[in-house]
Amino acid sequence: MTSPHLARGAEHLCRLGPRAVAEFLTALGADTGTEDAIAAHLARWRRLDPALLRAVLASMSGGRQFPPVLVLTERAA
Repeated sequence: MTSPHLARGAEHLCRLGPRAVAEFLTALGADTGTEDAIAAHLARWRRLDPALLRAVLASMSGGRQFPPVLVLTERAA
């Protein structure tokens, strides 16, 4: 399960577009020495059918989106 912190970061990164995602993955791979592993994961994910993935995620979690952000408020005394 993805942490809320990572989920929000992923949502933001996706809104920035494909170039930003590619730049992020390139930087992550360079920083961690995992370029080959990231490329291998991307190759596997490219085989996924987007419509099928949306259907599976919809059955599990309501679709592509992560759960909404919870806003905590203080209870009145």
